[in-house]
Amino acid sequence: MDNAGKTGEGPVAAGSARLIAVPLLACAMACGTAAAGAAGWKLAWSEEFNAQAVDASVWGFENGYLRNNEAQYYSNRSENSRSDGGTLLIRALRDDWNGHAYTSASRTTRGRKSWQYGRFEIRAKIDVRAGSWPAWWWLPDAGGWPRGGEIDMMEFYQSKCLFNVMDGNQKWTSPTRSLSSLGGARWAEAFHVWTMEWDSTRIDLSLDGTLINHYPLAQADGTGPNGSNPFRHPGYMILNQAIGGDNGGNPAATEFPVDLRVDWVRIHAWTQGPSHTLTVTEGTGGGEYLEGTEASVTAHMPPAGQVFDKWVLVSGSVVLDDASAASARLTMPATDIGVKATYKAGSVAILPGRSRVRGVDRGMEWRDDRMRAGIIPKAWFGRSGNPALTVQGRRTESGPKASKASQWLLPID
Repeated sequence: MDNAGKTGEGPVAAGSARLIAVPLLACAMACGTAAAGAAGWKLAWSEEFNAQAVDASVWGFENGYLRNNEAQYYSNRSENSRSDGGTLLIRALRDDWNGHAYTSASRTTRGRKSWQYGRFEIRAKIDVRAGSWPAWWWLPDAGGWPRGGEIDMMEFYQSKCLFNVMDGNQKWTSPTRSLSSLGGARWAEAFHVWTMEWDSTRIDLSLDGTLINHYPLAQADGTGPNGSNPFRHPGYMILNQAIGGDNGGNPAATEFPVDLRVDWVRIHAWTQGPSHTLTVTEGTGGGEYLEGTEASVTAHMPPAGQVFDKWVLVSGSVVLDDASAASARLTMPATDIGVKATYKAGSVAILPGRSRVRGVDRGMEWRDDRMRAGIIPKAWFGRSGNPALTVQGRRTESGPKASKASQWLLPID
């Protein structure tokens, strides 16, 4: 995220979940215990956003108008950022609050928590409409901008995702992926996983398991403070939802709010010890993991006309915390394992927020905007025979938009 004009510098998962044994599909790979490797990923820290409030010991606020001529005023109000149904919600509003036409939030770990090297992952849903500029990025603890460098692990504006690394001389390496190439509006309706793998030799930025930017750290040698490499020093994270400005586009025709919703942030450290391979088919999260550590697997977006069904075991033996969830966790056993995401025919109604659903269509699947799946009971129909639901106490007819009070359904082919 372009930092020009910036002022200043920039408990592990709650409660045990229900354990469900993953059904065995086939031993497509060797089923026996493989020889352990010498090192692998170990869960070092995670933020699941399951508490009633966001952890203020980790996540602070930036305040004011900060950079890039952006339209929003960053506040510390709960209207702009809060824990919401098991996610971190960062919400941009057109609300004319205290004379500010637009407000939003920027959450930062600066001065609270920092990291050097590891596998950084975020599962998030972003708003891709005009004027929206969400980002998850890294800045150095010391050295300032630009000398300390910048890594944009997730960034979006004007119909493209960006995967940026900027050295201390302000030289950008910035591959992009267009929204249309990712799947357009259908892609934007789902949560996705952005990953950074960072060590003393390279930075790899990926989206849903596909490597986009491989950056050899040697390219930044001598560009950092006092002739150092800016990416061999610790730094902190920022999560923000900007509006407009130099790059975000014109938000005038966009209906607000504009939301960045984060399901979780997880960081693994490369650690010496016995490790084994987790292979994930039709999903992300594969790699070498230490025995006994927690790993997460996330299904790819289903093909058109299909919905996520369940995880199945391809090889080895393991349990997932919820085999019916598109994003699930497991504890790495003392063997190589393989899991696969499976899909089935169906359509999905996307419901706003943490929706309470009563009603019906004959077994039609639904998901709220956290993409947690469920089955609508076969109990009730609207008079016309079309599906109708009661959402957050209000009856809502099926259709692209049923009302302007965020009570709508969007069938997906």
